[in-house]
Amino acid sequence: MTDCNKFVFVTPAYNCQDSIRQTIFSVLAQSYVDWRMVIYDDMSTDQTAQVVEDISKSLQLGDKLTVVSRNEKFGEVRNTVDAVNEISDREIVCRLDGGDWLTENDALYVINQAYGQEDPAVLWTMHRWAYTGHNISAPLLPVYANVYEHRWVSSHLKTFRRDAMYGINIENYKDAEGTWITIGCDQAVFLPMLHKALLDDRKRLFLPVVCYHYNINLDNPELFTCDRSKIQKYSAEWVRARGYIE
Repeated sequence: MTDCNKFVFVTPAYNCQDSIRQTIFSVLAQSYVDWRMVIYDDMSTDQTAQVVEDISKSLQLGDKLTVVSRNEKFGEVRNTVDAVNEISDREIVCRLDGGDWLTENDALYVINQAYGQEDPAVLWTMHRWAYTGHNISAPLLPVYANVYEHRWVSSHLKTFRRDAMYGINIENYKDAEGTWITIGCDQAVFLPMLHKALLDDRKRLFLPVVCYHYNINLDNPELFTCDRSKIQKYSAEWVRARGYIE
């Protein structure tokens, strides 16, 4: 019999007042009900936190949906690491960005089955960029002993057991100046766990099911050439070049 796991959605959000509803309701629509969601409002200048609070209150969700409002900029990496320190060993973390959403109402049901049958440390799924078939998620090729040398395939939806982060040197999440990485965060968070899982001989599982909508404006001709995109690319390449810190 497949175990019934508990899931916690860790959702950093910044100025998502117009899209955070869809993020939340895609989780509310899940057929698998043993979950909770914590949205980390990272100093938004709009009404993101208020929208979350209003939904939770109107639907009487209580601890099922909560918002944490930061009074200083944390960024995705620090928000995720801090969140993991506050959850129980029984919970599996699902990283869902504010403004993105789950595409399947049965996504958690399928993911729960995979965790119960395969017992991975980390699991990720396919996704779609906007309403297209574009997806960069794929399985890790076994010929690469070092995940930092593998092309980035462990994208959305990213999930992991809480203990997958145990024993990871916190310096893996910081830049050369010792400050928290704030851009290129997906790889900064997930690559150390993927590498640690390999060291610990634990499974790293790719689920070939589209579960995640990446809300990205592909019609923007400057999407990949703007300054932020260039910095993001540089940051990710720097993390990969530095590798795992024991």
